[in-house]
Amino acid sequence: MINAWWISICSILYIGLLFLIALKGDKNQSNRLQPYVYSLTLAIFCTSWAFYGTVQQSINHGWLMAPTYFGAIILMLLGWRLMARIILIAKKENTHTIADFIATRYGHSRTIAVMVSVFSLIGIVPYIALQLKGVSESFQLISGSSHKALHWYTDPTICIALLMAIFSILFGTRNLDASEHHKGLMLAVSFESLVKLFAFMCIGIYAIFFIRDGIFDVYYAAMSDEQLNANLTQYHQPMTYLVHALIGAIAIFALPRQFHAAVVEYTGPKDLTTARWLFPFYLFLTNLFILPIGLVGFLNFDTTGFQQQYLTLWIPMASDAKGLALLAYIGGLSAGTSMVIVASIALSTMLSNEILLPLIIRSKVIALEQIQDLGQFVIRLRRFSIGAVLLFAFFYYRLLTEFNVLSEIGLLSFVAVAQFAPPLLLGLIWRGGNKQGAILGMLAGFSIWFYCLVIPLLVQAYWLDKTWMHGPFELSFLQPHALLGIAGLDPIVHGTIWSLFLNSLVYVISSLYYKESFADISQARKFVHEASLDNLIQDKSKKIAPSEQGKEVSLGDVKSLLLRFINKDKINTLLESHTNPITGRLIDSSPATSDVLIASERLLSSVLGAPAATLLIERLQQGQADSYQSFNVMLDEAYEVLHHNRSVLSSALQSISQGVCILDKEHMVIAWNDKFKKLYQFPDTCLYMGAAAQQIISHIAKQGGYGCGVVDALVTEKLALYKQAKHHISVHENQENRFIEIETNPMPAGQIITTYTDVTYQRHHETMLRQSNEKLEQRVLERTNKLSQLNQELKRANNSKTHFLAAAGHDLVQPLNSASLFASSLIHRLSKQQETQTNHETGELIILASSLERSLDNAELLLSELLEISKLDADIVKPDICDFELEQIMAPLVSEFFLIAKEKGLKLHWITSKLSIHSDPRLLRRILQNLLSNAIRYTPNGKVLLGIKRYQGNIRIQVWDTGIGIDALQLDNIFDEFHRLDNKDSSFEKGLGLGLSIVQRLCRLLNHPIKVESVPGKGSVFSIDIPLAKKQVMKLNVTTPSLTSEQETASLIACIDNEVQIMQGMQSLISDWGYQVVTAQSAESLILKLNGKVPDVLIIDYHLDHNKTGLAAYQELSKLWQIRIPCMVITADYTQEVEERIAHAGLILLKKPVKAMALRSQLNHLITLSPHQEKQHE
Repeated sequence: MINAWWISICSILYIGLLFLIALKGDKNQSNRLQPYVYSLTLAIFCTSWAFYGTVQQSINHGWLMAPTYFGAIILMLLGWRLMARIILIAKKENTHTIADFIATRYGHSRTIAVMVSVFSLIGIVPYIALQLKGVSESFQLISGSSHKALHWYTDPTICIALLMAIFSILFGTRNLDASEHHKGLMLAVSFESLVKLFAFMCIGIYAIFFIRDGIFDVYYAAMSDEQLNANLTQYHQPMTYLVHALIGAIAIFALPRQFHAAVVEYTGPKDLTTARWLFPFYLFLTNLFILPIGLVGFLNFDTTGFQQQYLTLWIPMASDAKGLALLAYIGGLSAGTSMVIVASIALSTMLSNEILLPLIIRSKVIALEQIQDLGQFVIRLRRFSIGAVLLFAFFYYRLLTEFNVLSEIGLLSFVAVAQFAPPLLLGLIWRGGNKQGAILGMLAGFSIWFYCLVIPLLVQAYWLDKTWMHGPFELSFLQPHALLGIAGLDPIVHGTIWSLFLNSLVYVISSLYYKESFADISQARKFVHEASLDNLIQDKSKKIAPSEQGKEVSLGDVKSLLLRFINKDKINTLLESHTNPITGRLIDSSPATSDVLIASERLLSSVLGAPAATLLIERLQQGQADSYQSFNVMLDEAYEVLHHNRSVLSSALQSISQGVCILDKEHMVIAWNDKFKKLYQFPDTCLYMGAAAQQIISHIAKQGGYGCGVVDALVTEKLALYKQAKHHISVHENQENRFIEIETNPMPAGQIITTYTDVTYQRHHETMLRQSNEKLEQRVLERTNKLSQLNQELKRANNSKTHFLAAAGHDLVQPLNSASLFASSLIHRLSKQQETQTNHETGELIILASSLERSLDNAELLLSELLEISKLDADIVKPDICDFELEQIMAPLVSEFFLIAKEKGLKLHWITSKLSIHSDPRLLRRILQNLLSNAIRYTPNGKVLLGIKRYQGNIRIQVWDTGIGIDALQLDNIFDEFHRLDNKDSSFEKGLGLGLSIVQRLCRLLNHPIKVESVPGKGSVFSIDIPLAKKQVMKLNVTTPSLTSEQETASLIACIDNEVQIMQGMQSLISDWGYQVVTAQSAESLILKLNGKVPDVLIIDYHLDHNKTGLAAYQELSKLWQIRIPCMVITADYTQEVEERIAHAGLILLKKPVKAMALRSQLNHLITLSPHQEKQHE
């Protein structure tokens, strides 16, 4: 045993030596040694499993050569063209991980990239745990410490993992570009390859020649041992060897660390040429001593199961060769650390690029636009990924590796990454493979791998019940180690065959079933029909072989092709090295090298896109240069249109007088014009395609383009505006005292266009205008004063007009009202007298009185219409829109017109509704009042209907009649002012023709559509559409008044009016109806006349003497009697203010002149509400 501290110091010194080597390699490395460094770097294939596990594997199976190494040797010797092709395509497509490579083959599929990354983590983390286990247990074995620490934080393995993480971070994540060569790191890895080979050979020589007497002695002794003899001579499972060899061959290009070493670290053709013989030779030397070391350990030492796994270390320890034992430990440490370092770098690149970074961008967990140095952020993300990978591996080591030997874990990971082989290899030879096939194939393969190999491992670790080994639901044909009843195979062989078979089968079937996308077809052509591989292993300066390319391509052919799409300056720059040094002209007849062809294709792809560029170069190489005219026809629908559109866009941008800059949705520059470039004097290194917006804003801010302020603050402010994607305009004065208007507009696809307009000229004009305005300010003030005076005069004139209309209406209506009341009373008394005694003279008096009443009604109608039309013309009427219950205006209307219709011998029908509407109740009532009045007037017999129905989300109120109807020729004119129906029947009342004109104007004021339909001789219908209330208003207790025409009662009616004639007329008319009537000119006079009695109903005029209103009188009486008496307010004041006051008091309004039937109807209604009537009912 060796002291643990001494071993620790040696380990730290060795890792320190690796640090020095890596530092030296980063600073200076001879290109002459690069091919050998590259070849030795591939030896990370030989891990701690190779150093320890293959020895135990060889004596258990009797293998002369480890099958995984045999498979790798065969691939490098016979299948090197496959490796060359993978490297060539990867370099051309700029892929730097196995996930990126496979995803690129299938149309740059993000899904495939994520799948390969996740599956790599699942498959390789156990393999990294294997290395940690190998290094840790070898340390414990050589130092004699406990096999496993009690706690994770006391386990020395965590120190080893930490050192590996630090080394990987320091030398594997220095640069952002994942395709950048890690010269220092690879030099250190190649040094480790030499150390582990030297250590392994020393132990093999010591075992063969110092412990035994040579190789023949070892052979004869092994053949003399019964068990070893059986293992060496009676091996009956060649399938196991072949499957393991296949896994080893696939691992050379499918393992992420091998792909990184072979592809990313590739620098030139000499690398692969040297690796073709040096790497197989390295594996051969390693294999020479695997079986002998195992045989010597079995023959000469009594080992336990744990020691058998580490025979390479145990043999010198058991022989007390401490120096050799230390060398063996260092060799195992080299094997483990080299694999872990490169694997963690490869996995971290996939984890950060394919999973973490897209997740951060899409979820917006981190505001990337606020990070000034995104490159450093990505580097830190990769360093975090390295730490995460090693942390996962450490916990896997703690949880599961105690249940597995080294060889089992290694093969488990090899089979996992072997699932990448079908989509990778078939994707290189079959154009029909597509994205869906690759996805479903890998899912099938990994599912079988997990079921057949991982589930038994979890059962062994007691994480799953043992019943899993018998298959789900005890179905024997679904046993993990005997699918479909195929038993007896090695578990690794069984899982490998089934997973690869189903992976390939599903890949082929799915690819045939699902249709290829354009991206699949385009990438398939690149991968399946790639250029000659000889370019990879020969000097790049040599021309392309005519046998492979059809004909020799000249520089003149290349230039002719490029001139069709590229400007001359770029072409001259590309072909500058091929010009005649004397004349300066291009040597057209010179052959084009592969460098020129590759550069030309890249230049074309920047204009036409990669697919078209590749196809053009291929046709040129195949001798079809003369067929470009037909090829252009093919490009018309795709590339020529694009090229034309770009030219049009470029011309349009250049022709604009403003500076223009367009950013894509990632805030990168995609277009600009020369005006913008000159405006802020952009250098070519600052303004270019793909330049970040932050860079552009910073340059403008430094030039003072955004005014004064801290540059960083201005940059942050402008970037925030771009992020909001809103229209924004600002004007700034630059250092040249010129004003620039900057207008930012978002575009539909997420781009942002910003225009920069020189508005200096406009600003000067604004200054001149401002000065001119200052001079004119005094004149404007004078004119303003004059206008104010005129305005005041207009207001006074308008107020005078309003007061005149109100006064005229009141003064004219008062005598008409008293005359109307007397006429109604006279008719009622004459009618009663005629009923008791028939008298011819009385009948004539009734006719005369009726004619007088109709004349008064006509006068009242004409007056009210004239007043109302004048108010509408003067814009005095203002609507008060609110939500109210429709029945609130319907019930009073029915009460008012029922008796009027009955008196004329008509039937009035109506429909009740509890719906609420959105309108002005006062103006709507006026509209319906006019329509009902017209319907009754022009209906000689029959009936009138006031209907309600729902219509297209509104309420439609209709007034139907069975009257004379309206001729179709007059329908368009009935709403005109002073238009009257041309009717020969003189029995109908004549008006001024303003009623329907008022209706139409009120409907327009309320925005209620009105229409009319009519059939002459049959009747008419007027319809008004009114919106429903959004919310249900509080329902009012509206009681339809009694419509009994005769009601003999002893009810007491009190009337207050300052006009004596109106009082007398009211008393005469109401007393004729059988009521007791008390009249007075004021509230005080009424109280005295009532002599303590309380009336059932009050009828009060609004305007009383001494500037007192009827509302004030009502409040005085209510306060005296301590009850609210039903009250009706009559007035000749038609102003809106009066109507609102009466409505607010909750009283009923009747306008003068009062119609007898309307008065009687409302009186009957109010009697029912009298407190005295309620007591009688009780």
